[in-house]
Amino acid sequence: MIQRIQSLYLGIVCMAMAAFLNVSVWVKVSLDRICTIKPYALILSTDQYIIFPYGCCALYCCYLMGTAVYAIMRHNHRKLQLHLTTHISLLLIILGVAIWMLVNKANRGYLPNGYSSYKVGIVFPFIALVANLLARHHIQKDIRLVNEDSLR
Repeated sequence: MIQRIQSLYLGIVCMAMAAFLNVSVWVKVSLDRICTIKPYALILSTDQYIIFPYGCCALYCCYLMGTAVYAIMRHNHRKLQLHLTTHISLLLIILGVAIWMLVNKANRGYLPNGYSSYKVGIVFPFIALVANLLARHHIQKDIRLVNEDSLR
């Protein structure tokens, strides 16, 4: 059900991943060029898009959103929801590490004399991870409550 708190937290996971797909993660500026990383590509100022491996992050985000929506839809199966939130947490950690590795690779490879900075997009996977952990906590709380009621 949508009114359950874990469903709202899983909705925040979906919104954070959708926001992540639409913003920049990292920008590097030099005197004549700009290099930007978005979740779907590395964009150079010459309008050159380098899709792979950067596009894998976008596919990963879509998969995470689908898994979160499926977990919301399966609200009556708490054990399955618990399993799915564990899966989402692991995938979000892998996504964070992958982004970090891609940014470090791009920082060394493009515009060696430029100034680089992280943008707001780097925060969204961490927001999704915190929301997912809160959803997991409330699912576990529901499981304990149901088990206590069945013991009476």
